Amino acid sequence: MNDNDQGKKSLENVQAENTESVVKNIELSNQILDKLIRSFEKPHELRKLRKKLSTLSMEVQDKNLTAFKKKTSSYDNFITVENQLKQASDELISGLEEHLNEDINVKSISILVDNLENCIDSRIIPTNELNKKYQASMNKEESRAELIPQDLRNELHLYLNMLQTKYSKNRPEILFGGDYVGNMNWKYVQEHDHIKAKSGSMLDVPLVLEARYQQKDVRLIEQIQKEASKVKNGQHKCVCLINREWDDEIKDFALRFMHPNFVLYLHDLEDGLIFNKENEITEHYSFWFNTEQGMKKLDELAQDFIEDHEYFTEYEVAEAIGLNTGGAKKMLKGLVDSGVIIDVSFESDKIKKYTRTKPKD
Repeated sequence: MNDNDQGKKSLENVQAENTESVVKNIELSNQILDKLIRSFEKPHELRKLRKKLSTLSMEVQDKNLTAFKKKTSSYDNFITVENQLKQASDELISGLEEHLNEDINVKSISILVDNLENCIDSRIIPTNELNKKYQASMNKEESRAELIPQDLRNELHLYLNMLQTKYSKNRPEILFGGDYVGNMNWKYVQEHDHIKAKSGSMLDVPLVLEARYQQKDVRLIEQIQKEASKVKNGQHKCVCLINREWDDEIKDFALRFMHPNFVLYLHDLEDGLIFNKENEITEHYSFWFNTEQGMKKLDELAQDFIEDHEYFTEYEVAEAIGLNTGGAKKMLKGLVDSGVIIDVSFESDKIKKYTRTKPKD
């Protein structure tokens, strides 16, 4: 499909394509569940989830949208909901595939299914007004695309696709400062000239990542400083500006840039990532814009620590894997809830003590 065809699409077309993709993912998910059911000692809960997915497949195909709870909303909300639906179905597949090679965790699978259900329930009926806004947005996107030099487009798209692959396989778990965000929603959206990701909730978004094509401009430094001044307290916003052959002035600025909440990177499509490596916060988030594809997950680090210690406290865990105390408490609570560890503290203990769950005979 070329750009002109894309501009002629309606929101009904967008929704229909997403529905088709979700239905296919549900079919694949049920096939994976069939394999898990055959190998699981207590398959009853998995059968219930498989049945629920079959129901969701019918609901998402309801042409009258009778299952949709939201009937009207803004254009931005419509696009956000559709992107979240696509991502939820993709995460369902990847999450189930992980269980083929690991211990089966019914609770984590249930969370994935519930997330998909919530996204389906949140879908919005397209209206004439929303379609007009969609066409205006498409026209604006086409104008922005024309600003990107032809010789940069392929390299730009390769870099953005690489980041999207990274974001689909990894998620931020530790903020700079040690707060734990592994239990928060992780959402990302890619368009032709940028990708944007958020970790947080409806009310609290502590981390925003954005990589975008940036035209060279004599006022660019001023624009960066203005954008940095608008970042909310308690939030880290990391921005990577993409182009080729950045001039010495902007490179020198990026190499020295420091801000408590705004993190700056330049990506040169020939020379790679440029940033202030002496700034700890910039170094902390650099993985999300470099070309590395894998990082060790926090639960793997925690598991290594747990295996080496019969008893441990949140303070010891925090120091070992880079969390602050509050972050360690959140992570350990999740491990207790999932049955990986147990709390062996007495009520009189000021500091909680944990140990790993012993395997059943």
